[in-house]
Formats: sequence, C-alpha cells, structure tokens
Amino acid sequence: MAKPYFVILLAAMLALLVSTPAPAKENPASLAQRELAAESRGDVAAALALYSDDAIVQYGGLCWTPCVGKAAIQKELERRVGAKNRWTIIGKYVSGNVAVIQTELRIGFIEGSGVERVVVWCIYEVKGGKIAVVTLAGQRTDPQTARFIEWIQSQPPAR
Repeated sequence: MAKPYFVILLAAMLALLVSTPAPAKENPASLAQRELAAESRGDVAAALALYSDDAIVQYGGLCWTPCVGKAAIQKELERRVGAKNRWTIIGKYVSGNVAVIQTELRIGFIEGSGVERVVVWCIYEVKGGKIAVVTLAGQRTDPQTARFIEWIQSQPPAR
C-alpha cells in the first residue's frame, strides 16, 4: 500500500523540481539596478557593459522597432542620457532569470507634457550573467503616464 503513495510523492517532487525556474547566476534585479543607476548618472559605458553582445531593447525612444546589438543599444542609451533620464525603482519582482522592475522615470524634456514623472515597467531577461532582453512598458493606468503617452503621440515626428 505504501508504494503507490511513495511513487505519487516522488512524481510530485520531480514535477516541482522541473517546473521551478533555475536561479540565475547573476541576480537579474541587481543587473537591472546597476543598469538604471549607470544610465541615471549619465554613464553610458557602464550601462552598456552590462548587456550581452546580441542583446535586445524594445519599445520606447529609438527602439520602437527593437534595437538589437550593442551598437544600436548604445545609441538608445546615449539618447536617454541626453534626455537626462532619472530612474527611481519603486517595485522589484524576480523569477529565475527575469526581473520586472517598476520605476518612476523623470525625463529632462517632460516639462512640456504637464506631468512630473511617468511609471515604466522594465522587464529584464538575463542570460550568461548579462542583460539579454529589456522590454519597456508605460503604465497606462497611471494618470500622469497616460497623459505623457498622449502628449508624446501628439508631437510631430523627429526629423
């Protein structure tokens, strides 16, 4: 009688082990914090050093069409530093090799939009101890962020 119970228990333990994400070698939240801090202090080289050679940044700035590779990401980081982006982390969630970072972003040119800051979710995927993918999403349920997104969309395209 004990054998079926043991087999079921063993199968359940194996399923749990298989379904639990493996911990990342480098804490994805730590990499995200270091990247956002470097960007906020204007250090493009330090931020870029945290990315893998074939990394992807998607959504926002120059990366509405995904920026792939360090050369493209460097241009986006330089744009962000030029815009005087200042990130403040207000929430962190980690699972395996993924960190979801909720931030308040203050942008140098934001004054014309009528808002003080925007809330941006930054999803970092880490591979081999480097940032592999970053996906950005403005929190449209936040009134200031929604107003900022509307303002950005109403601006004439940059030439």
